[in-house]
Amino acid sequence: MISSQGRKTARTVTLKLNWWRSINYPAPTIDSISERTSLGRTSERHSTHQGHPDKAGGPSNFRFRAQLDRRRGNGEGTQQKHLLKPYDLSIQLKRLCSEGDLDGAIERLKSTPRDAQSTAVWNTMMSECLSAERYQLSYDLFIDMKRRGFSPNNITFATMLNGISLIKDWPKYRKQLQNAHSLYESYLKHLESVKFHEADNSKELSLHPLAAYIQILGDAGDYNKIFDVYFAMDQEGPLAPNRFIFTAMFKAISTRHKRSVTGGEISTRSDAASDAKHVWMQMEKVMQKNPDFFLDPGLIATAIRAFTRGSPNDQTFAFTIIHDQLGLSKPGEDMPKRLSNNLNAWTLDATLQLCNSMQKHRLAVHFMRQVMDKINWDKVWMRYLIDAHHIHKLLRAYAGLASLGSLNESNEALEALEWSVQNDVIYRLPKLTPTAQSYHLALMTCCRSADWPTAVRVYELMTGVEASQFEPSGNRSPTVRKRSEGKNLPTDVETMSFLLRTALAANNVTHIQHAMWLADFACVDALLSDTHTAAFYRSKLASSVMEATKRLQEAGAFTQEQEKTWSSHRSLARQVLKSTKGGPTPGVEEEMLGNNRRLVEMDNYVAFEMASRSTKSRT
Repeated sequence: MISSQGRKTARTVTLKLNWWRSINYPAPTIDSISERTSLGRTSERHSTHQGHPDKAGGPSNFRFRAQLDRRRGNGEGTQQKHLLKPYDLSIQLKRLCSEGDLDGAIERLKSTPRDAQSTAVWNTMMSECLSAERYQLSYDLFIDMKRRGFSPNNITFATMLNGISLIKDWPKYRKQLQNAHSLYESYLKHLESVKFHEADNSKELSLHPLAAYIQILGDAGDYNKIFDVYFAMDQEGPLAPNRFIFTAMFKAISTRHKRSVTGGEISTRSDAASDAKHVWMQMEKVMQKNPDFFLDPGLIATAIRAFTRGSPNDQTFAFTIIHDQLGLSKPGEDMPKRLSNNLNAWTLDATLQLCNSMQKHRLAVHFMRQVMDKINWDKVWMRYLIDAHHIHKLLRAYAGLASLGSLNESNEALEALEWSVQNDVIYRLPKLTPTAQSYHLALMTCCRSADWPTAVRVYELMTGVEASQFEPSGNRSPTVRKRSEGKNLPTDVETMSFLLRTALAANNVTHIQHAMWLADFACVDALLSDTHTAAFYRSKLASSVMEATKRLQEAGAFTQEQEKTWSSHRSLARQVLKSTKGGPTPGVEEEMLGNNRRLVEMDNYVAFEMASRSTKSRT
């Protein structure tokens, strides 16, 4: 009996060893054999009790199966096939599109099993088509997606309408405008479905697609449709107009006067301003109903720009917004202790643009000085409140004031440039670095003020040339300071034109000699021959060279060698004058502030508008 039991145990051990080898397990050790032997005995005993649920099969058999499954999962057994997931398919489509194979990506999408597709995958493909400016193809994919049973979601409509909104030349894309209208109708149906089935789904109850559609209507010039869309919206609840909707409406109004081809300029500006004021009043009603609605800097900036396009009377309403929302006060008003949180680079730029458009340049200087004086440089975010664009508009205001005969504007323009350069160096603010156009505006201010010494300092700050080293003999050329890369700007035609005109306006022979010395150093003959610059400034430089040489000859301030050199320059200038005759005048060179008659007419217009409205209210 004992020997029979031993033979049976040995046979069991042999069978288990063969089984281990068949699944590529490493050969068991002596200890493991003993362990398996004892387990085999236990298994035999359990096999006599098959009816007991706890003893059927034994725990050892379960453990062996689990170990086998783990080894197969690690690649030691048979490998399982992985199904293509939508996320992996999206990555494949993006890679094909990045390689320029857009059609191949579409074919790949349509040929994959439906389980690997999803609405998000189709959104990805439509986005890639829009990025490649394949607008009709993206709309065809939108239709095909719905045919295949995938329902568009909010992201789908936002992707499509945002992509179509990038179109600028709408006369060439009239079909895409029809597609945008169809998308809008589908979007409304989608919202109704969500409100009925998933009223709490805030992700799908989003107005971002509607804001993009309003932008499309504004760029396409369909302004009446914008208000139709607005009044079709819910006035309360999650689908009530928000700040993105009003921002899009103000942007559309800002461009209306540029695109309108009916009526005169005054009627167009009046319509734009009336629309802007109407939208602002509608926004105030929404704010009263919705306490969570708040104004952000982007909305305020676009609103100010919309009012800038309007009539002078409605432009004054924008100053109320500036005072209440930005905390900037006019002279004589109470000045707030600190700057408003809504005051940033966008709103400040819109404010300065409003002042210059209304030709209230003194007010632009006043607002800009308020901000410059209240900047706390220890706060990092305040360092980016002013950049080169704001300095440019400040210098434009100074140039406008100088056209009225104000004599101190050139010094203030120089101080503004020095303020920019100094803070750029201290706090490393490259966006604050003055541009060549800013230096030209400062030189224009000096020219209108006939301020030659300040013009020389502006030129030194711009180019690094030690221009103040001039000697009447003119035997020594000026030196150039070494500064950081990009700080020394080259002397161009505009710069030299302003310098010569400033010296001539000062009507001083020494200043004219000084300007001719700098012109000789800058190779004025090469500047006159540069046909890539504006014809207006080449003409101004040529006439200034001829006038300067004439005055120096009359004063006997030329040496024999200088007379020979400048006679050739004068001949070249005469040729340039003939070739550039009749060229257009740049807008910045026109009289920026306007004459007193125009200002009086504007004041009378405002008074008439106020009186008309007062009469209408009484009747």
